[in-house]
Amino acid sequence: MVRASLEANPMRGGKEHRVAFLPEVERVLKVADARMLATESLFDYLTDLVLSNHYFDDDIRLEGGYTEGGRPFIVITQPYISGIHPDWPELRAGLARHQLRDPAPRSLGGNFIFDDDLLGEVDVFDLHPNNVIQDASGWLNPIVAHFYFDDRVKRMAALQKLGLLTSKPLPVPDDEK
Repeated sequence: MVRASLEANPMRGGKEHRVAFLPEVERVLKVADARMLATESLFDYLTDLVLSNHYFDDDIRLEGGYTEGGRPFIVITQPYISGIHPDWPELRAGLARHQLRDPAPRSLGGNFIFDDDLLGEVDVFDLHPNNVIQDASGWLNPIVAHFYFDDRVKRMAALQKLGLLTSKPLPVPDDEK
C-alpha cells in the first residue's frame, strides 16, 4: 500500500522523506528512513512530530512503520497545503509572525528561537524554505520542524510540562543521561 501510494502520486521529498500526495484524503504521505533522520534518535523524531502539532497547529499523524532490507521506516501523513516555498526574506518575515526569531539573520541555517511561557526559549531547526509552505493567504506552514533539547531527559520534561507526555516515562539508558 505504501509503495503503491509513493509510486502513484510522488512529490518532491528531501533527505529524510519520500513523499506522495494522497488525493482521496487531501493529505501528504511521508516515509522516513529512520537512518536518514535529522535528529539524534527516532524518539526525537517522533516527539518532534508531536511538538509540531502543538506549536504549529499541524495534524501530523503517525500511520505506522515497517522494515525493508533490515532498515526501519516510519510512515506519517499530514494535511496537503497548496502554496509555494518562500524565499529567505519571506521565510524570516513569515516566521516572525509565528513569534520565531532568527538568532543568526545573516546565515541561511534555518535555526529559529521562540519564547514559550512554560519552557522559556525553544530552539527550532530545519526551517529552511524547502520545509515551509506559504499558502494563498500568505501564512507560513512549517512542514518539517525539529526541536532542540540538550538531552532526552530535558526533552521529556518539556513534553510533560506542555501536557504532551502524560504517561509514566520509560527509563533513560545510562548512555543517554
